[in-house]
Amino acid sequence: MSEGADRIIQRILDDANSRAESIRVEAAEKAKAIESEARQKAARRQEHILEQARKAADEQKGRIIGVEQLETRKSILAAKQEMISEAFNKALDELTNLDDDNYLSVIRELLLSMVETGTESVICAARDKERISDQFWKEINENLISQGKKGELKLSQETRDIQGGFILQAGGVEMNCSFESLLEMRRDQLEPEVAELLFK
Repeated sequence: MSEGADRIIQRILDDANSRAESIRVEAAEKAKAIESEARQKAARRQEHILEQARKAADEQKGRIIGVEQLETRKSILAAKQEMISEAFNKALDELTNLDDDNYLSVIRELLLSMVETGTESVICAARDKERISDQFWKEINENLISQGKKGELKLSQETRDIQGGFILQAGGVEMNCSFESLLEMRRDQLEPEVAELLFK
């Protein structure tokens, strides 16, 4: 992946990092509540079993506690996965809803790093067609020329259902540079880092 795309991905990770503490606290509270509820449930079941069969109490207690601990671990893991997904979704939402100047700066950097020939068509989300001016495309093409590429990049009349970013089209081939696609491509790599930040 190009350096520009890596910077975009880093920007997304940085955005997730900036929210990590509040999400970590929320996840810790959820995990604590799940664990507390599971312990209460285990204690109630343990008491019931002791009343029913004192002779088999030790063996039955071990089994029940083991099952409850497994369920607790599953519940905590599910809560953590939910918090990680929420962190990625929040990062994507924040990036998509940047003010116009910052959003266009991200799009400019991504375009200049991903365009190969300078003759591609750019397919955007419907709202970005209103958001991105003709002057922006003129400046992008001037920058492409300065990179030794053709300055014939053009905005397609077609739109796509993407949250942000764009799709490059050339000769019937499309390169998905939407924010959600870029984030998804790197999610496996980024998820352990996000989890570490959330659940230290």
